[in-house]
Amino acid sequence: MKKNLQYSGKQPAPISVVRLIFTLVVLQVGFLLLIGKLFTLQFLDREASTETRADWRSRDKQSVKRGKILDRHGHVLGISQDRLWISADPRYLNAKNVNLNRVAAELADVLGADKTQLLAQLRRKQREFVSLQKNVDYEALDAIRNLAKKYSGIRYKVKQKRIYPKGPLAAQVIGYLNEAEEGEGVEFYYNNYLQKQHRVPLHRSVNVGSPGSEARQGAGILGNYACNVALTLDEYIQDIAEKALAIGCRKWNAPRGTAIVLAVSTSEILAMASYPSYDLNNYAHGNEETKRNLGIWYTYEPGSIFKIVGAAAALNEGIMNPSSSIFCQNGRYRLPNGRTVKDVSAKGWLTLAEVLHKSSNIGMIKIVQRLGHKQFQAYIKRFGFGKLTGIDLPYEQIGNLYALSHWDANSLGSIPYGQGIAVTPLQMVNALNVIANGGILRRPYITKEIRDGRGNLIKKVYPIEMQRVLRPEIAKQMTDILTGVVENGSGRRAKIEGYLVAGKTGTAQKAERGKGYAAGKEVMSFMGFLPADDPQIAIIVTIDEPKGARYSSQVAAPIFKQIATQAIQYIEQTDFFEYGHKNDNVISRRNVNTSDANAFSSDSVPRNSLDLQTASTSLEQGGGL
Repeated sequence: MKKNLQYSGKQPAPISVVRLIFTLVVLQVGFLLLIGKLFTLQFLDREASTETRADWRSRDKQSVKRGKILDRHGHVLGISQDRLWISADPRYLNAKNVNLNRVAAELADVLGADKTQLLAQLRRKQREFVSLQKNVDYEALDAIRNLAKKYSGIRYKVKQKRIYPKGPLAAQVIGYLNEAEEGEGVEFYYNNYLQKQHRVPLHRSVNVGSPGSEARQGAGILGNYACNVALTLDEYIQDIAEKALAIGCRKWNAPRGTAIVLAVSTSEILAMASYPSYDLNNYAHGNEETKRNLGIWYTYEPGSIFKIVGAAAALNEGIMNPSSSIFCQNGRYRLPNGRTVKDVSAKGWLTLAEVLHKSSNIGMIKIVQRLGHKQFQAYIKRFGFGKLTGIDLPYEQIGNLYALSHWDANSLGSIPYGQGIAVTPLQMVNALNVIANGGILRRPYITKEIRDGRGNLIKKVYPIEMQRVLRPEIAKQMTDILTGVVENGSGRRAKIEGYLVAGKTGTAQKAERGKGYAAGKEVMSFMGFLPADDPQIAIIVTIDEPKGARYSSQVAAPIFKQIATQAIQYIEQTDFFEYGHKNDNVISRRNVNTSDANAFSSDSVPRNSLDLQTASTSLEQGGGL
């Protein structure tokens, strides 16, 4: 019994000592790590951390002011200004037996408002809140503040009001954002940048002087300002395009139209005009049609301007040359399905160049027959049709190539001359730009750069080379042919004294759902580039349902001429293009890694922002606006 009692007490397990030692070691290591972190924050990164803490303290005290929208030269197109919202608590004022007549009189002096109406609001004894006046000039702040101190029931708030100094200029491009954060244009697409601060990385290894280099004195310091977005638009060229378009649409009683001016060497959008338009300062009063950016939203059958695709493809494949002969059936051509295609006037043998000069539909069908359906389809897609261009604007339309993928005799009798498919004006002028710039398809863009409120560069957009479509010598042959269209063909009304213009006319019938093509309803277009021997700008003008004219040479070509004449003179008189004509900073899509290329592809273009990390759409570089 004693022996059993001798071992009844419990002995400490050896493992407890091991755990104790392990815990002490972990605590010591953690303490050392904490000391190291404190040392880093206190001494090594003191400046950056101080700036950051100061910045976030200031953000807590005041809301971030929405960023500006600027044109390519820094002219303000959209800006937020502080305004005051004055209100009162009538229940409190009446409970304190305040002299309401005196309060109303003093408020009327400061606000420039009617004393009687203010007094009626102040006498609403059962209300804890009444709005007295909104959108009061910020300069009245001191006077309002004094009244609020004198009469405790008077209140005020500082609110932002979006101001557009140019009114309707570039309205559909700039767009708007409503209280539900829904809207149009740049205001909507770049909302994440315009309404929020974005940090510039403090420590980034870059090669100075190359795309991707940065000059960041004060990088990481933000202040209470969101980012400013600088567009590629030029205020003057935009104004030219809008005025010429509006005059032309009114002259021909057309319900809508659009004009786009593109920089040949980069595919930057210099102007994008839509008619009708509206005043951005009163966007709520504009109807939905006036708010649509027709350059990217409007899809239509392009007509004869589409002939550049089949002709260029036949030349590039070596199937034909500019002098190759085509018999145009004396103006009437019967298709295998029995349908007859007619030219405007009877034509016999024409060269390929003459088919475009005289805009023969039959000649174009014969060219595509030699090319073959598969090759024709491949080139249509290589020119950028059937997919988004990828421009950084919301609601871009893709068009419709259904008839191309369901090829039959009807397709052959319509698509070669631009009927039976749908494109956007931007897709069309960007395809023309393939010829103007030597055979390369580039991605059009409308944003030049984005900077934070202190001027630090957040994003720089560069030209993106999508793919080579034509050999340079074929692009030159097409340029010569299109120059002949203006000099001796259907585009004579687009001639500009002192300049060679390459261009193409196009008139397309409009189809109505369930009815086929409507008599007397056409879309008329002219597109061209100049100077043809050293292309700088490409322009498209599209007018929907003009009245009183049969051909685009009468309607669209003169509008093109008016825009082109003023724009090219302005460009030549100023040191306009940042990149010149050498494309030194053009980025090839072939040089972009796979993940970036996927983010860059037209199918994945975001609707309200662009990823800062998407290398294929932007590279950062120092420099000012």
